[in-house]
Amino acid sequence: MSIFRNVLYSIISIALMGWAFSSMYYAHLDFAKIVKTNQEPPWTIEINMLPVFIAIVVGIMFAAFAFPQLKKKRKSWKSVFLLPLEFEEGDEREKELTGKACRASYISMWYTFPIITALFFLYPFISDSVPYYPIILLLLYPLIQIIAYFISWKRNY
Repeated sequence: MSIFRNVLYSIISIALMGWAFSSMYYAHLDFAKIVKTNQEPPWTIEINMLPVFIAIVVGIMFAAFAFPQLKKKRKSWKSVFLLPLEFEEGDEREKELTGKACRASYISMWYTFPIITALFFLYPFISDSVPYYPIILLLLYPLIQIIAYFISWKRNY
């Protein structure tokens, strides 16, 4: 599989995971409201399961597409499921490209983490309009790492 397809799978997975987490977050807000107000039963909590269902189905589809190709290249099932798709190195040149891209991704952490941490300080001011803001920030971190990896890989290719 090409590196572009792997990055696209990762970005789509992160976006779907964020969508599913935000729908679950609204359910947690409903539960917190029940706990705070000591409501008498019956309690109702609404969960939009569509994002969760779509994330699971798309994840299964991505795994079904990637598994046969990865199983041919990797000997152990552990390496198929535990190693990222980006670590498909065929020769020494690709290993060097992957090493440089991993280094760039690691260096991007040193710039991204303080910025994202500082952005968390905005949450009290926008919590009413964007209650799932922390979820966005937490998922922004791996997204930036994946993009830094991809840009470095393409630049050195």
